[in-house]
Amino acid sequence: MSINWSAVNWGSVADWVSGLGSLSAAIVALYLARWSQSIRLRGYCGLRLVVGGDGPREELVFINVTNIGTRSTIVGNLGMRVGLIKKRFAIIPMVKDQYSVGIPYPIADGQQAHWAMPLDEKKTWLRELCKDFVVTPTDVRTLRIQIHTTHGETFNIRPERPLRDAMLAIISNNHG
Repeated sequence: MSINWSAVNWGSVADWVSGLGSLSAAIVALYLARWSQSIRLRGYCGLRLVVGGDGPREELVFINVTNIGTRSTIVGNLGMRVGLIKKRFAIIPMVKDQYSVGIPYPIADGQQAHWAMPLDEKKTWLRELCKDFVVTPTDVRTLRIQIHTTHGETFNIRPERPLRDAMLAIISNNHG
């Protein structure tokens, strides 16, 4: 038994276009619904200098995150990751103080959160980090600050160049 394809009624072009339009609209609606429920954070991590006011001049490793989505979340943890194949992870414990909002921290649409690690003249915090965790130039290149939310999402931030350069200088002095 053979089918005569020329005798099959394929319908009008308008029916096909209408069907494709309906399918496309459904796909776009599902995509937009999922996209509007996603958590979207944008941030930076780098060296900052606190000047002015009554306090002394102070250098910080500063992390800032802004919620650019419409869904609120809670930042439940800060961490670091180094390595490409053999990855290593670390936690950055943070408490609320004059430069940090603490952990956990709720962050709604358009709100910011910030955390800072003060550096003394010898940059002790960075030196300890480069002694124990970020120990090679490859570690510096692959270093990512991780923002963990209570919704199970992790956002990675690449440290700014001046911070990476400071770490590279410390590492070269450790091995030199």
